[in-house]
Amino acid sequence: MPSSRSIHVAAAQVHSGGGVEATLARIRTQATAASTVGADVLLLSECVLQGYDYDIDRETTERISLPRESDPCQALQKMAAELNITVMAGFLERDDKSFYNSVLVAFPSGKTLVERKHCLSAIEANAGFSPGTPERIPIEINGVRCAILICADVAIKGLAEAISAQGIDYQFISTGGGGKLSDMIHARDLGDPPVAARYAESRANVFITEAILFDSRHTTGFAAANALGPVGRQTCHQGHCMIVDKHLVMRAQAAGTIVLEHQQDQMVHAVLDFDD
Repeated sequence: MPSSRSIHVAAAQVHSGGGVEATLARIRTQATAASTVGADVLLLSECVLQGYDYDIDRETTERISLPRESDPCQALQKMAAELNITVMAGFLERDDKSFYNSVLVAFPSGKTLVERKHCLSAIEANAGFSPGTPERIPIEINGVRCAILICADVAIKGLAEAISAQGIDYQFISTGGGGKLSDMIHARDLGDPPVAARYAESRANVFITEAILFDSRHTTGFAAANALGPVGRQTCHQGHCMIVDKHLVMRAQAAGTIVLEHQQDQMVHAVLDFDD
């Protein structure tokens, strides 16, 4: 049975195609499923709301970035309140004349907050994004102190010490995942030995087979949600979600894939105890 300090975590991969309205509908489907099984929080990928292309430039940044008060962000806020679940969704944020790679956190209470990516790639910096502060905003869910990292933020200098000093119990990691469209394969070609070999080789990147993760980068348990699907002319994210408890035991995961026909929206969930 869950302890007095526990959170029911869900993580979902949502296909990137179709525009913001289509993405909101996809998010609602996964949020409804997560709410139905009793999850307290749903984690979604980096930049899920608008999609993300590694070839993004300043013109695209200015065109598609949204303020946190925009209609799509308000739709996420209303969704969280209606379904009684905290939703964490990546989006490209406009704040006055500055742009950020952010995660919007929409609470069932109607409150929202934004966490911003600190460790930007050269491509993001060249596209006009500003770094957020390295400090993470503590979020409390059912008495469990949580923090949000966005992809490369796992490499924030002094992160482990800061997380410990803040008393953080759990981390939510919203990521892009990466991959090129030219790396993808079709299901009809899996019978071809070279293609099958490429598929087998890719599994190490999109499915963790170990039951326990011995990884010195992780000082707490974490959930991660990767982007999924083609974006632009070159990029194709491979997906992959995982939920790891405080003992670094893998509790649930949705495998990513390089097979285009196998890329589909998925949600996984697990109840995590923090008093055992």
